[in-house]
This record gives sequence, C-alpha cells and structure tokens, in this order.
Amino acid sequence: MILDSIVLDNFGAYCGRQEAILTPEPDKPIILFGGMNGGGKTTLLDAIQLAFYGPKARISNRGKLGYKEYLSESIHRASDPTEGAGITLRFRRITDGETRNFELQRYWRKGNKGIEESVRVLRDGLPDDIFTSHWDETIEAYLPSSIAHLFFFDGEQIKDLAEGRHAAEIIGTAVHSLLGLDLVDRLETDLKVFERRKRGEGVDAETAKKLTQTRLELEEIDREYEKAAMEEGTLVNEAGRLGKALQAKEELFRSEGGDLYLRRKELESELEDTRKSKTAVESSFRELVAGPLPLLMVEHLLGDVEQLVRHESDIRKARVLIDVLESRDESVVTALKAANFELQSIQAVETILQEDRTARTGLANEPILLDADDSLAPHLSHLCATVLPAAKQQAQEFVAKLGQLDEHITHLESELVRVPTAERIADIQNDLDVARHSHQSKMIELEAVRVRKQALERQRVVVDSRLDKLGESDIDVRFAEDDKQRILKHSLRVRETLEMFRITVVKRHAANMESLMLESFRKLLRKKELVSGLTVNPVTFEATLTGADHKLLPFERLSAGERQLLATSLLWGLARASGRPVPTIIDTPLGRLDSSHRRHLVDRYFPFASHQVLLLSTDEEIVGKYHDALKPFITRTYLLEHNENAKNTHIREGYFQS
Repeated sequence: MILDSIVLDNFGAYCGRQEAILTPEPDKPIILFGGMNGGGKTTLLDAIQLAFYGPKARISNRGKLGYKEYLSESIHRASDPTEGAGITLRFRRITDGETRNFELQRYWRKGNKGIEESVRVLRDGLPDDIFTSHWDETIEAYLPSSIAHLFFFDGEQIKDLAEGRHAAEIIGTAVHSLLGLDLVDRLETDLKVFERRKRGEGVDAETAKKLTQTRLELEEIDREYEKAAMEEGTLVNEAGRLGKALQAKEELFRSEGGDLYLRRKELESELEDTRKSKTAVESSFRELVAGPLPLLMVEHLLGDVEQLVRHESDIRKARVLIDVLESRDESVVTALKAANFELQSIQAVETILQEDRTARTGLANEPILLDADDSLAPHLSHLCATVLPAAKQQAQEFVAKLGQLDEHITHLESELVRVPTAERIADIQNDLDVARHSHQSKMIELEAVRVRKQALERQRVVVDSRLDKLGESDIDVRFAEDDKQRILKHSLRVRETLEMFRITVVKRHAANMESLMLESFRKLLRKKELVSGLTVNPVTFEATLTGADHKLLPFERLSAGERQLLATSLLWGLARASGRPVPTIIDTPLGRLDSSHRRHLVDRYFPFASHQVLLLSTDEEIVGKYHDALKPFITRTYLLEHNENAKNTHIREGYFQS
C-alpha cells in the first residue's frame, strides 16, 4: 500500500480544506511533517486511522467519549456543524496482481437526529458499492485494527513499551492477529458460552436464579471495567499533558537559577567551611615559615658554611700536630746524635723532618674565621639533607592546597552571585509547585483507576469461577443425561486442544518473529556484543533478552535509550513479520531519546522502516544534523502552521527554518 494524499475538511484543528501529497519518490520513502506541540501532528495521525477504521480506530484524544460524540467534537469549532467535517484518503495497493487506486471518503455532519456519518470508496476513480458496503471487513482482512499500532504509533507508545507497560499485551495481540489466532480466541469464547448455556438447561429455579444473578454481576463488572479503562485513557492523556507542562516549568526554573536558589544555604555553608580550611592551612604555613623554611633562601650558603667548619677543624688539628711534631723531631735528632750517627745522615734526617713540618705549617697558619664547634658541621649536613627538603615539600603542598581552596572559593562566590533573589524566583517557584502538584494529583488519580481495574479483574475471575461452579455443581447433581455430559466433555477437550494448538502455532512461528525483532534491535543499536538472543514466551508473550555471556539480560540493565530502541525494534520486527507492505507513520519519533540514540533511529531506522514513512516531528526533534542526515531520503516536507488566536492549523510545503 502507498498513501498518495490526504484531504482534511474542517477536521480537528484543520480549518477549511487542507491537503497533503504523500506519494514518495524512488529511494526517498520519507514524507516529513513539522509542527509545534498542539499544532495538529497527532490529529493528522488520528485522521488516517479514523479514515481506515472508523469506530475501531485507536485515537489519542477520544478518551471515554462515544464514537459519535467524538465525531461531533472533532468538527472544527469555527465551521458550521451542519456542513460537518470529513477525511479523504487516496492510496493504492495491489489487488489480484494489479495496482488499483482507491479513494476512501469518510464524512459526517450534525443532522436532526445527531451525527450522520457516510463512508464512500472509489476504485480507479469510480464508485465501488461492494467495497463501500463491506469496507470494515475489507480493511480488517488487509490490515486488522488489532495490529495497526505496529505501523501507526507515537512516542508515548514507544515509552510505554520501553517501560514494560502493556509490552506482553502489545506483543500478544500482534502475534495473535498475525497468526490468525484471534479466530481461535473467538471460538474458545463461543465454546465457553455454549457450555454455560448447556449447563443452565433444566436447572432448578434456585440455581437458575443464582446463575442469572451471577451473570448480571459479571456484566456489571465488565461495564465497570470498560468505564475504568476509558477513564484510564483520559487520565493518561491528561497526565501526559501535565507532565509536559511540568517539564517546561522545571526547565524555566533551572534557566532562571532556581537550582542555585535552592542550594543557596548549602553554597554559603560550603563557602564558610572552605574559608575555614584556607585559614587553617595559612596558619600551618605561617608556623612552617617561622621555623627553618627561610633557610631555603641561603641553602647554597649553608653548604659553604659546613665546608668551612670542617676546614677550620682541620686547621685546629694541624696546629696541635705541629707542636707535637717539633718535640718529636728534637727527640729524634738528639737520639741520632747520641748514637754517634754520621753528621751527614743526621743532617739529612733533620732536613726531611723540617720539610714535613713546613708542609704542615701552611694549614696550621691559615686563619680561623668562625671558630665554631665541630658539632656544627653534622647539624648543617642534617639540615640540608633532611630538614630543608621536607620543609620545601610541605611548603609546596601548602601552596597547592591554598591555590585549590582559592579557586573553589572563587567558584562558590561566583555561584552565590548568580543566585537570584527570593522576589525574582518566587512566582516561578510557585508556578512550578502548582504544576508539580497538579501532575502528582493526576498521577494519583491514574494509579487509583489502575488499582480499581486490577480489583475488577480479580473480582471478575472470582465471579467467573463461581459461575462455572454453579453450572458444574448443577450438572453433577441434577443432570444424568449422558449426551449432555458427553457434549460438555468434548467441548472442554476442544478448548484444551485449542490452547495446545495456540501454543504450538506460536512456538512454530516464534523463531521467525524473534529473529526479525533481534535483527531489528541489532540494526538500531549496532552493539552485537550486547545481546545474543531474544525469545518470546508462547503463553505470556513476555520478551526475554540474553546477553553476550548467554545469561539472562534484564531490561533494567539497559539504558533508557537502549530500552526505547528495543521497543522500536519490537514493533519493527513484528511489522516485518506481518509481511504486509504498509506505510509506517510515527508521531514525535525522537521526543524521549538522548542525542546518541536519536542518531541511531535517524541513520538506521527511519530510511528503512518501510517503503513509505510519514514522520511527524516537533521543532526539537528532526532538525539540524538529524534533518541533514535524513534529507537524501525525504521526498517532501510540510509545515503545520498553527494560529493560536484563531485556533486553526494550515498545511503548507516547507519545514522549520534552520
């Protein structure tokens, strides 16, 4: 199927007749729509689904409105309700081996008896009464409404699927429709109704009364559940709107310095502590300066003093030695003379001794300047080798620490300067508190509705079981007809067989679906080492990932972006498994992804999601580099211009300005 154009007549925010050409060019599958929030993007997606499915369409803002009430509300407020609104969808698809052009027209107006709706189908330009009369069966046979969400979806659906909400339900519904198991479900339901009717035949008045009361109770539970489901849908939409408003208020609060305002006391306390730390370091530094640290300025002179002290010690020793040597030399010469040595020999010895004393006398005659104690030299050596290096290292550490503290003090002072005044931030903070309270209140309401739904589900199980037991007990006690027993037993066996058949069919086809979903995930993520397998439980339809180590990989281990890519790949894989050549339409496709994961979708998904892809983007999604990356695959672009004062939207060619 290829969508060629869509025409909106006074539908929703679209005033008058608005048309967009959707035919893609070869190798350019993307038609890109740009619009601000509330500008009509979701309305465009709703229009396509409404044209196809009518009352069965999954429409975002319908809530708990009845179908005709919704049609009445969707007529543009500035137009005449008696003229009504309409949607025309032109598309083509291959039928019986030939390409056929279709024009689907769905119009409605306010008449004397309320909303009057008409559907008309043209084939190859001519009215086709058969297609018109049986359009609901035709579209359900080609693209069942139960799997339309595989091809037409928005960011909220991806978010819900990524967070695990209704994931098994979405996969189960799609698998059932793709494999035709919805027929099996209807047959099983019909068998249950048949069994209850059969059990109720011929029962006594008391049992019949209980059966009737129980059935009425069951119907009441179903009505309450449906009402709760519709209320849940409305609350989800309202909570989403309030959530977006809260995000906007939080962003404004941050941009105006609200975070700094809230941290003001913390910053002041931290600044005071940092200044105290600086004072303590400076005090320790002063103690160090009062000690040996200044001697570093004359460290080279201390070595000279040490050498001089040692040299003067040698001088003193030389002077003592000279006196000893003179006395010894006189004794030696006297002894030689007394021994009658030759005079020449005595003179030679005397000369040698004289020269030795003369050599030693030079050192002894040097002046003593310091006249310091000999213990001064080792003290100076210890000071230069140990004390002063340690003091220098400690001083460097003090200087570095003071630098860090000064830098931190400067940073804190600049942060405090940026703190807005209480008067400036008060109104913004009050608006933020109101928005947060509104959102929290709505979320509490939503949770209460969901709790009520769960309670109704449990209550329905109990009543359903009681209904079965009433029939079974009455059969066991009252009925003796073998034929009836045989029919009921065979019906039960058929239901058991259907359950086995359902599981078997799912198992037989699950491998292909799992393979396509895993392949899609790997294409988007390009981390082949992250996931080695993906399986779907054939009974509960819960998806399970296997990591590279072949162990279970919980979804919680994935990042938020990876979970959203996984949700997208699940829908993509199921859509591919359907084998239906249907366009893909995505509303706000990048709204909840960070920049890195946005690039994955832009490069690896949007150009290949289908042969025709309609993207409905805000001014913060497919813009800049993302628009440049998609440009080779874009056939045409449209801008949804919304006039807030006139409350209308017009479609024109073009896109957001760079």
